[in-house]
Amino acid sequence: MLLLNYLITIFVSIIVALALRLPLLPEKPRRFSWTKSAIFPTTIIAMGLLAFCFSINFYYLYDGKLLAIIMGIIAAIFVKYFFNYVFPDSPSVKGDINE
Repeated sequence: MLLLNYLITIFVSIIVALALRLPLLPEKPRRFSWTKSAIFPTTIIAMGLLAFCFSINFYYLYDGKLLAIIMGIIAAIFVKYFFNYVFPDSPSVKGDINE
Protein backbone atom coordinates (compact mmCIF):
# COMPACT_ATOMS: atom_id res chain seq x y z
CA MET A 1 0.00 0.00 0.00
CA LEU A 2 2.81 2.42 0.81
CA LEU A 3 4.61 1.63 -2.45
CA LEU A 4 1.50 2.58 -4.41
CA ASN A 5 1.31 5.89 -2.55
CA TYR A 6 4.95 6.65 -3.38
CA LEU A 7 4.38 5.81 -7.05
CA ILE A 8 1.35 8.10 -7.12
CA THR A 9 3.45 10.88 -5.60
CA ILE A 10 6.21 10.41 -8.17
CA PHE A 11 3.86 10.44 -11.15
CA VAL A 12 1.84 13.41 -9.93
CA SER A 13 4.94 15.47 -9.15
CA ILE A 14 6.44 14.77 -12.59
CA ILE A 15 3.19 15.60 -14.41
CA VAL A 16 2.64 18.83 -12.48
CA ALA A 17 6.30 19.84 -12.90
CA LEU A 18 6.05 19.31 -16.65
CA ALA A 19 2.83 21.34 -16.68
CA LEU A 20 4.73 24.14 -14.90
CA ARG A 21 7.33 24.04 -17.71
CA LEU A 22 10.19 22.47 -15.78
CA PRO A 23 12.48 20.40 -18.03
CA LEU A 24 12.26 16.63 -17.72
CA LEU A 25 16.04 16.20 -17.29
CA PRO A 26 18.72 18.67 -16.23
CA GLU A 27 20.99 20.20 -18.85
CA LYS A 28 24.13 18.39 -19.98
CA PRO A 29 26.62 17.54 -18.58
CA ARG A 30 24.26 16.11 -15.99
CA ARG A 31 27.08 15.34 -13.62
CA PHE A 32 27.87 19.03 -13.06
CA SER A 33 24.36 20.37 -13.62
CA TRP A 34 22.49 21.98 -10.75
CA THR A 35 19.44 23.00 -12.76
CA LYS A 36 15.99 22.10 -11.51
CA SER A 37 14.07 19.47 -13.42
CA ALA A 38 10.96 17.30 -13.14
CA ILE A 39 13.02 14.25 -12.19
CA PHE A 40 15.42 15.80 -9.68
CA PRO A 41 14.78 17.33 -7.08
CA THR A 42 11.00 17.36 -7.57
CA THR A 43 10.36 13.66 -7.01
CA ILE A 44 12.83 13.47 -4.13
CA ILE A 45 11.14 16.34 -2.30
CA ALA A 46 7.69 14.84 -2.94
CA MET A 47 8.70 11.46 -1.55
CA GLY A 48 10.34 13.14 1.44
CA LEU A 49 7.23 15.12 2.27
CA LEU A 50 5.09 12.02 1.97
CA ALA A 51 7.50 10.00 4.12
CA PHE A 52 7.39 12.71 6.77
CA CYS A 53 3.59 12.61 6.85
CA PHE A 54 3.58 8.81 7.04
CA SER A 55 6.16 8.81 9.83
CA ILE A 56 3.87 10.86 12.05
CA ASN A 57 0.95 8.56 11.12
CA PHE A 58 -0.91 11.18 9.11
CA TYR A 59 -2.62 9.37 6.23
CA TYR A 60 -5.60 11.67 5.55
CA LEU A 61 -8.17 10.09 3.21
CA TYR A 62 -8.16 6.87 1.17
CA ASP A 63 -5.18 5.37 3.04
CA GLY A 64 -2.87 8.20 1.99
CA LYS A 65 -3.66 8.32 -1.73
CA LEU A 66 -5.16 11.79 -1.58
CA LEU A 67 -2.22 12.90 0.56
CA ALA A 68 0.15 11.49 -2.08
CA ILE A 69 -1.54 13.58 -4.77
CA ILE A 70 -1.41 16.71 -2.62
CA MET A 71 2.28 16.21 -1.77
CA GLY A 72 3.13 15.72 -5.45
CA ILE A 73 1.46 19.00 -6.34
CA ILE A 74 3.07 20.87 -3.44
CA ALA A 75 6.53 19.55 -4.28
CA ALA A 76 6.29 20.59 -7.94
CA ILE A 77 5.11 24.09 -7.02
CA PHE A 78 7.84 24.38 -4.39
CA VAL A 79 10.60 23.41 -6.83
CA LYS A 80 9.32 25.74 -9.54
CA TYR A 81 8.80 28.87 -7.47
CA PHE A 82 10.50 28.61 -4.06
CA PHE A 83 13.47 26.23 -4.39
CA ASN A 84 16.08 28.92 -5.18
CA TYR A 85 14.93 31.05 -2.25
CA VAL A 86 15.22 28.23 0.27
CA PHE A 87 18.38 26.68 -1.24
CA PRO A 88 20.36 29.44 -2.98
CA ASP A 89 23.27 28.60 -5.29
CA SER A 90 26.71 28.61 -3.74
CA PRO A 91 29.29 31.05 -5.13
CA SER A 92 31.43 28.18 -6.48
CA VAL A 93 28.55 26.84 -8.59
CA LYS A 94 27.99 30.21 -10.27
CA GLY A 95 31.62 30.42 -11.39
CA ASP A 96 33.59 28.24 -13.78
CA ILE A 97 33.79 24.53 -12.99
CA ASN A 98 37.53 24.31 -13.69
CA GLU A 99 38.56 27.04 -11.26
